[in-house]
Amino acid sequence: MKSIAVVGAGIVGICSAYFLKKSGFRVTLIDREDPGTMTSFGHACSFADYANVPVNYPGLIWDVPKMLLKKDGPLAVDFFYILKNIPWALSFLKNCKKEKVDEIASSLTNLLKHSQISYDEIFKEVNVQEYISYEENLYLFDTRKSLENYEYANVIRKNNRVKVRNLNKEEVKELEPNIADVYYAGQLFIGSRHTTNPLAISTKIFEKFIELGGVYIKQNVTNLIQKENSIELSLGNTKINFDKIIVSAGAWSNKIANMIGDKFPLDTERGYHILFETNEKLINRPVAWSESGFYLIQIHDGIRAAGTVEIAGLNKSPNSKRISMIERQSRKVLPQLGNVKSTWMGRRPTLPDSLPIIGKSNNNNNIIYAFGHQHIGWTLGAVTGKIINSLSQDHIPNIDISAYSPSRF
Repeated sequence: MKSIAVVGAGIVGICSAYFLKKSGFRVTLIDREDPGTMTSFGHACSFADYANVPVNYPGLIWDVPKMLLKKDGPLAVDFFYILKNIPWALSFLKNCKKEKVDEIASSLTNLLKHSQISYDEIFKEVNVQEYISYEENLYLFDTRKSLENYEYANVIRKNNRVKVRNLNKEEVKELEPNIADVYYAGQLFIGSRHTTNPLAISTKIFEKFIELGGVYIKQNVTNLIQKENSIELSLGNTKINFDKIIVSAGAWSNKIANMIGDKFPLDTERGYHILFETNEKLINRPVAWSESGFYLIQIHDGIRAAGTVEIAGLNKSPNSKRISMIERQSRKVLPQLGNVKSTWMGRRPTLPDSLPIIGKSNNNNNIIYAFGHQHIGWTLGAVTGKIINSLSQDHIPNIDISAYSPSRF
């Protein structure tokens, strides 16, 4: 059987390696960091199969100034960074037209509707039930106006048969009595679930991959050379030949794509989380706060407040103002929160149309891309892994993946 290197050990890479190994490939998973410890570690913990509403939306261009002026808003932008990347910003805004947003939402739904069953295929063999909760996710609106402004998202979900239940204030209070009286109404995402320990799930799937005979190399890929019948990866001072390469390195994927002449408009949405101490059960489910764009989740070691969007690239240091804002707003929503245990920043790989790249390179049929999942990489890890497994066998996936083609750019 052919040898395959999976470059990038986030949830997408781990799931891809797992399915490939199950199919009999000789699989080597490669990352400079420990598996599951980067962006796949610090997110909002939701298997968000309802998240078919793209970041792009009609009228965004008019809302951006208000969002930026809002002290505790969900968006922060480094203007100097944007000035250096105007083509990406313009491409993003072009994808905010209504007809394009509807098209993107339909394409996301196409992937998301397979996300849960794909994970369950793994979970039949990898026991992670202790790390999964079936309490459905709750979205809180701070004012009547914010609820009304969210109507476009409601229409998108309804058109794509995503089930949502509207809740009045009393119904929210019944579900989450410890939340402060700062909200107007809420929504419940029917059938959603979340994890209380994302790293444990990543680790369990990775350990099964190793148990099946997979290999892990903790190294940085420094070069990639295409040969007649193989692909040579340089890992430090070591060179190894593989029949196929899967590029699932998240926000760093473009660096590897560039090595073979592929270039994609990949950028980074920086997200943050704060972990608070708590000695008691304060909330039952992920609770999203619309005013500031983050979720509160009770996990194994405290309460995590995770989310927001900052456009500032890969290399800039964490923004302390973002962290302070999340802490301030978290305590507003849940005043019982304890001391801050830790803070974190991650980098979501994002393309201007809010869709991932999943497919074979135009320059080499044996290089397959799987990155750019923006806010829903955790949700789409397993289904992407199944698609990668099909493509690696030169099979046509049972999901239409034309919308995610690398050639669209």
